Amino acid sequence: MLPKDNDKKEVILVLPYLNVNTTSTERFKSLIQAFESDESCTLRVIVIDDGIKRSYFGGLDRLNIDSFPSENYTFYKTKYNFIQRFAFKCVNASYNRCWRVLQLIHLLVYRTDIFNPSELNLGQKSHSQGYVITSGSHFSFFSTAQKLAQQFNYKLILDYRDPWTFGYPSVGGLGFIHKLKKLAGRKQEELLLRQALLITTVSNSLKNFFPTVYHHKIHVFGNGNNFSVSEMSTITLSSKFNIVYAGTIYDEQLIDDVFFEAMKLFILNKDISKIGLQFIGSVHNSVLKNKIEKYGLSAVTEITPRLKNTELIEYLNNASLFLHLRYGDKKSVISSKQAEYLAFRRPILLPVSDDGDIAESILQNHAGYVCNNLNAVIKTLEKLWAKFDKGENLFMTQPEEFIESLNRKNIAESFVKLILRS
Repeated sequence: MLPKDNDKKEVILVLPYLNVNTTSTERFKSLIQAFESDESCTLRVIVIDDGIKRSYFGGLDRLNIDSFPSENYTFYKTKYNFIQRFAFKCVNASYNRCWRVLQLIHLLVYRTDIFNPSELNLGQKSHSQGYVITSGSHFSFFSTAQKLAQQFNYKLILDYRDPWTFGYPSVGGLGFIHKLKKLAGRKQEELLLRQALLITTVSNSLKNFFPTVYHHKIHVFGNGNNFSVSEMSTITLSSKFNIVYAGTIYDEQLIDDVFFEAMKLFILNKDISKIGLQFIGSVHNSVLKNKIEKYGLSAVTEITPRLKNTELIEYLNNASLFLHLRYGDKKSVISSKQAEYLAFRRPILLPVSDDGDIAESILQNHAGYVCNNLNAVIKTLEKLWAKFDKGENLFMTQPEEFIESLNRKNIAESFVKLILRS
């Protein structure tokens, strides 16, 4: 029997964006679709429109907002203070240094991140019971969601994709900024953790950063990937040995030169027309381009802008080997590219072990190679090249249940079931 309208629970998703081409947007969209498919709830999606036309993740990664359905969506234009308005104009004009300085000034002046929206006026609640859910890492939105939950007497759900004040500094961020965030936000975060009905994270490592008193309410839902098994080729190219890195690359991942030194030696005395080194989504990183030139790899390298999934899938299917690079000294970063790598089942190469989540995932899933020095990387490349040269398929067989567990749609459906029964 279908629930009557007055028996349904309202779900309000408060999101920082939906028009940015990132894996976080894909997570948001998968949650939206899963809630829309559940007949026991009604859904409102509140997207805060900050007026930014370019992506603060680097480059023109903003999508056309008109491409999203509007029935359950409210794109809320909030009022911003002078620092915010000026900062967002700097993003649109590509004044990145000014943008970073203004983020710091806003944090010092207002003790919250620069994306902090003003109060949301959403009128009256639609149901007697409901949930307000938000997802980081615009952590000021956690406070916005908490105020909304209090206003409607709804339950609060916090979804962490990155740490806030517990855990490591943000990838690509600065250590002293993280210290300031801890000083400015630790009390507020603890208040929110106490008030939240449930907390979700993308990894056990992230969960373990939190004080154990909150562990009973923390559940792990991985990032996942957007591709179905039917879209994945089980045969690797015989014409080209492609080494693929998918997604944003950060300067701290390029501190080690081991992989680039190994590639310089690896391509010697080989037909380089059969070798491809592809960085998909890394076009805005100048450090990467300099390293490619420094080690004489330009002839084999392709660097692209961030691609849509329909464009990315060809690169993933044509890969012989997936490249992962550790995030500096951080051991607990497990990006969504790992789920994509595992799902497409080519060997994964981690040239220098992170001694953490990435290495553990590769080794536990028998999914590739974790190295610690130049010789080990060269040996691995030569081993895989020899198989390729003999015409062997480099595809790695994994149980279908394991691959299905990596699908973002399935993860989102599990998330929704947990929420609606709580």
